Amino acid sequence: MNKFSDEQWESLKKLIPSDCERDRIRMNIRSSIRNSKAQSKKQRIFDLKNVVLTSLFLLLSAGLLFQVQNYDQREDKASQSQAVKEFSLNWDLDTVHTEKSREGYDFYKKGESEKVGFAEFVNDRKKKEILSSKAMNFEKELQNFPYPTKLYIEHVKMMDVSLRYHFFVEAANKTLYFSFDYPKLEYADIFQIIGSLDLKNPAPNHHDEPLYVTHGYGYLPYPVGLRPAEIDGVTEKYIWDRGTDQNMKDYLDKIQATGVWKHTGGEGPSYNFESADGKEVVKITRKEKELTYQYSYPDRDE
Repeated sequence: MNKFSDEQWESLKKLIPSDCERDRIRMNIRSSIRNSKAQSKKQRIFDLKNVVLTSLFLLLSAGLLFQVQNYDQREDKASQSQAVKEFSLNWDLDTVHTEKSREGYDFYKKGESEKVGFAEFVNDRKKKEILSSKAMNFEKELQNFPYPTKLYIEHVKMMDVSLRYHFFVEAANKTLYFSFDYPKLEYADIFQIIGSLDLKNPAPNHHDEPLYVTHGYGYLPYPVGLRPAEIDGVTEKYIWDRGTDQNMKDYLDKIQATGVWKHTGGEGPSYNFESADGKEVVKITRKEKELTYQYSYPDRDE
């Protein structure tokens, strides 16, 4: 077998292709190489086209999105501007005045240049952005206010602002958003603005019954309509224009109805209340139109 293979190999080595045959083989090889290069080039061109088309698509999409956002913002601003023209913003508090801004209204205390709050019209999308972008620690629907109103309180770590009050007021199928900084503006003033709000169109829904709110994160209800006279640490003094005997009686009943406070003494002009957990005591004194709160904290005093 080995001998046969060697002979065959020797015969094969003696075979020499003709010139014609060599030319044909050479042409086949060159053709194969050209076809391979062309195929590779086409593939590269195809890949490059994909990259270019994808880039163009992304650029066009980004441009279109930018235009849509700009249009949406322009629509929002146009809607706000029209709403500002249509609405008349009024309330029963002469110590705070309003100045119109591009977005709505800015609020200032009379005689001071520092802004204490603002208001603007917002749509549902903007409202969701506001609520999701801020650290809201309190949410409440205010009952019997002039317009359907929701309150949110934001804890703020700033030198001159500790709490920021947010109100969303629904009126004539529009949402008017208010923001106030405490203590730049006292609690009583903030609630007096919202509690006496009058947009003219639509007209407010005023209730004969007094309105009550809590200040900050506290649990003690306060009447809406108090005017701060002196706020000094644990002592708070207000002017209460509706401070009649009957309104005072209703107010004391309101405090006890919360279940958080119990009456521990006093039948007038001072009344003592203690919190259910015993950690807070307040003495409430009324002298004609003057209402004074004196707080004490037994656990801290010890």
